[in-house]
Order: sequence, then C-alpha cells, then structure tokens
Amino acid sequence: MITAIQRLKEENERLNHRAGHDWLTGLYDREGAEEKINRLIRERGCGVMILLDVDRFRRINSRHGHIVGDHVLSSIAAVLDSMVFRHDVVGRVDDDEFVVFMPVDQDEKFLQQRCRQIRDRLKTMELPGGAEISISLSTGGAICGKDDTYRSLFARAYGELDKDKVSAREQTADSEARKGNFMVDLKQVRGELAEQSLIPGAYCQDYETFKHIYRFVERRLRRAEISSYILLITLTDGNGDFPPLTRREEQMAVLKDEIQISLRSGDVFTQYSSCQYLVMISDASAENVEMIADRICTAFYKAIGGACQGVLLHHCYPMWPAGEKEP
Repeated sequence: MITAIQRLKEENERLNHRAGHDWLTGLYDREGAEEKINRLIRERGCGVMILLDVDRFRRINSRHGHIVGDHVLSSIAAVLDSMVFRHDVVGRVDDDEFVVFMPVDQDEKFLQQRCRQIRDRLKTMELPGGAEISISLSTGGAICGKDDTYRSLFARAYGELDKDKVSAREQTADSEARKGNFMVDLKQVRGELAEQSLIPGAYCQDYETFKHIYRFVERRLRRAEISSYILLITLTDGNGDFPPLTRREEQMAVLKDEIQISLRSGDVFTQYSSCQYLVMISDASAENVEMIADRICTAFYKAIGGACQGVLLHHCYPMWPAGEKEP
C-alpha cells in the first residue's frame, strides 16, 4: 500500500514538473517561468532579467536540419543552466528565445557583464559527430524596479533585445529555405536508418526484431502477390537429441555462417533456440525453399566434416496474409 502511494506521489510530481517545463530542453516554459519569476519578485523585491535570441536560427535549421536545430537549443539550455545559481530561473519562452532571471540586487554594469559572458560561452557549439557550428546571440536585459512584474520586466528587456538584434534577415529565400528544411531532415533520418556496413547474404536479426519483420511481411501479403516461407532448421546429434554443449555452440556458429552466405540479402533469419534457426524466405516457391535448405545442409556438413558430427532437420511452412484464416 505504501509503495503504491509512493508511486502515485512520484507520478504526480513528475506530471506537475512536466506541466511547467519545456518538452525539448527541460527548462521552464513560458508559463512556468512567469509563475516562478513573479514569485521571486514578490519574495525578494529585486532581480535582473536577461533575454536571449539565437540570430538566424532559421538558417541553422535550413543548412543542418531540424534535428541539429533541436540539438543546438538543447545545448544552449544546458550551458545556461550550468551558468546560474540554484535560485535563478532559466526558461525557454519561444522557439529560439530564452530568459534568465537572477533574484539579486545588481546594477547595469553587472547586467551587461552577464550578457557578455553568456554570448562568449555560446560562440561555438559542437554538433553530433564532432563538427563545430558558430552561434550568434542577441541579448537584452532589464533590472527589476519597485512595481515590476514578470510582464513589465519582460517588456523592457525585450525592447533592449530588439535593439541588439541583427536587422538584416534573409526574407527572399525564406519560403525556399522552409521547403528545404524537411529534405535536410529526411537525409539525416535516412542516414540514421540505413545499414552502415552492408554484410553480404541474409539479414540476421534478434528474435524480437524478426517477429516485427514477420508481421510486416504478413501485412504485405494482403496486397502483394508474392509467396513467402518460414524455414526452421534444427541441429541434432542424429539420435533425436541435441548435440553436447561442447560441440553445440561451435556448430551453431558454423550453421549461422552457412545460412547467411546461402541466402539473398532480402532474406531474414534469427536464432530461435540454442539449436534452431528460423529463416524467412520471400519470392520463392516451396521447391525453391527445399533446394535452399538442401544447399545449407550440404555446406554445413562439408564445413564440420560430415553428418556424423551433427544432423540438420528442416521444416518448411508457407506464410499467410495477416488477418486471414489459413486453408
């Protein structure tokens, strides 16, 4: 009972935390930052606010893709979070805008010094893969007065930020840049999904992944006029039992190699048990599958020195479209 209550309490705390925080950076979001800063202003009666804007952030997205853009925002958030004290507030208040609030009684000189420190710390950033990118920030700040709230302080800081922003922004290419952003993203996604080092022969996967591929092929069979088969290959000692463990691992490794090189790159296989492999063969007839099984057996026996060392049994079974009853 206590454990259940504790779990419920932890879940409520997690949800409450998420409610006022930005999903990407983990910082306060606009509403969370406003609530926290207003509370600090009421309690301390002083403070310094700094706003930051990433110059030409759209160009970063255009040239490098939204995935890199998200990485830049997350990295900026991490740096800002590392530069403040425990009672300070850091938030992401717009796509590429951040707020920092320090509940301290300081002057304009301190404000400008902190803005400069932040810009210096974020001049360059390392991207995934080790490449570096130059970052330009505009900053603006305001010092909390007697009757200030978050919004009045934010308005003054934003006015200073506006003065510091780079005025000349590329507008003419904006539409084309937006269109190109997604293509850059797709190229990066494809690079992440693609097999980095193509191994000749059949595609070996763990059993859970094999199940997902199997179910996908079942779905494909509903629309495509193709034939697919499952081939179960079992290693035995020739007397209806599994080989001794001392030979089993070595022979299963040999069998794996022979399966891989005997099949096409479009075929998939997995180790089903300590003595069995499952093979999925597409675009083949039952006769072709039997020929493939015989070829695997022949190559295996040759590799281990004859059938007296181990005997392979195989069973072939046709796949059926998902959701349809087998005949």
